Order: sequence, then C-alpha cells, then structure tokens
Amino acid sequence: MEDMFNGIRKGLDAGVYQLALNMTLCIPDICAALESQDGKASGAKYQAWFDGNMAGKTKLSGSDCYYFRCAFLHQGTTEHEKSRFKKILFIEPTAMSGVFHNNVIDGVLNIDLRIFCDLMITSASSWYSNIKDDPTFKINYEKSFRRYPEGLAPYIVGIPVYA
Repeated sequence: MEDMFNGIRKGLDAGVYQLALNMTLCIPDICAALESQDGKASGAKYQAWFDGNMAGKTKLSGSDCYYFRCAFLHQGTTEHEKSRFKKILFIEPTAMSGVFHNNVIDGVLNIDLRIFCDLMITSASSWYSNIKDDPTFKINYEKSFRRYPEGLAPYIVGIPVYA
C-alpha cells in the first residue's frame, strides 16, 4: 500500500494533481475491499470506510465523497445530484499563498487538494497499521494489485511488474 501512497505523493509533488486525486479517491474502495469478507468493494462499503476513517477531517461525509468519486471518475464532473453540495472544487496546492480549505460558499465546497490527499493517505496508513494482521485482510491482500520489484515468477522475473 505504501507504493500507492508514494505514487500519490509523487503526483502531488510533480503537479499531476488530477492523477493524484483520481488515485486518492480510490483509497476507500481499495481499503473497504481488503477488509471485506467477499474481497469486494461497494458504495455502502466505501461510505462506511470513509466515515470510519475520515470522520471530522473534512466536511465531506462518506456519501458525499462516494458521490463525488462516482461523478468525477465516471462522468468527469464535480457535480452529483445526490450530493449535499452543488459542486466540489479542489484548489491546486500552489495556487494561493494561504490555505483555502473546507469552506462552503453558496453550497459549493472547496478543498485544498494536497490537504485532502494527505488526510486520506494518513487515514489509510493508520487503518493499515491496525488491520495488517487480520486474517481476512491477509487473504485479500495476497490477491490485490501491487508492485513486485523483482517480477512475478514464473511469468516475468528480474524486472519490476505490477499485477
């Protein structure tokens, strides 16, 4: 999981904000699936993971974040008819000298993109520390997509692969 978190951080540092946000929005899906008995994510599991791990850190609820994720990743928009907010805006980290984060103006929520990504990574890292020895997690993690620095025998060996 640390590879995923490092990839998001590298994206933020390189100014590839949309890619960093895309992957960050997938964190609750991935974590919810990893802790699930059936190894699968769902809207309800996403929302429960978010509420359980991000509560009080943002004005977004699990359902708000899930609706945003669906609209953003699947329709390329920041508006969802079920959201409590008319729109959600993410501010680029270098756009302002001050911090403009977690404010609602005329029904529109603004979030500092780096702060949001950092909060999600910190929350997922804490979650991982608490669950990494859980038997269900271990079973699901063995099947999860990740980097194999020396390849994945017997298919490809000696070079990094993702599988």
